[in-house]
Amino acid sequence: MANSDAAFGFRPVFRDGSPYNGGTLRCVFAAADATAAFIGDAVILDGSSNTGYPGVSQCAAGEPVFGVVTAFEANPDSLSDQYRKASTLRFCQVTPAQGTYFEVQSDDDTTALTEAMVGFNADYIVGTGNTAYGVSAMELDSSGAATTSTLDLQIVALVDRADNLLSGTGSGNKNAIVKFNDPQDKALRTGIS
Repeated sequence: MANSDAAFGFRPVFRDGSPYNGGTLRCVFAAADATAAFIGDAVILDGSSNTGYPGVSQCAAGEPVFGVVTAFEANPDSLSDQYRKASTLRFCQVTPAQGTYFEVQSDDDTTALTEAMVGFNADYIVGTGNTAYGVSAMELDSSGAATTSTLDLQIVALVDRADNLLSGTGSGNKNAIVKFNDPQDKALRTGIS
C-alpha cells in the first residue's frame, strides 16, 4: 500500500529530547494580514501586534521561523472556522521552533527522500491549506536535500511507523522528523553528510 498524499504541515513530536507536552504561546494574526493560515503552518514574528501578544504571519520558504500554529482560538463571529481566514484578526497557539522536533510529510517524489539523507537539510513547500479541516499544506521539499546551511529544515529521522512506507513502490510522501534550521533566535547550522 502506498503512502497517503495528505499534507498536514508540521506537528510537534518532542522537545529537546523530551516528549512534546503541548506547551504553546498565545499569538495573534493581524486583521491587515491578507494571507490565510492553517494548523501546522510555520509562522514568523512580524511585529504587527497591538494586542500585547506576539504578532505572527505565515512563513514563506526561506524566512526564519518563530514556530508552528497548533490551534486557533474560537472565532465568535464564525464558530465553524477551523482556520484563520485572510484579513481576519485571529488568536492562535504557537509551539516555538527553537528546540522542538516536528513531523512533516515530504512531497510526492518517490525517489528523492531516502534513509541516506538523514542529517541533510531541505526546504519546505508552502501550499494552500484545507479550509474544511483547517490543516496546513506545507511539506518537506525532498528534491533539494543537501548539506547547505541556508536550507529551511534539518532532516533528523524518517518516521518508523507501519503507515509510513520507507522504500519500494508507493514510498513517496514519506513522513520525516525535522528541526527548523533557522529559528528566529538561533544561528544557522550546516547539515551532516
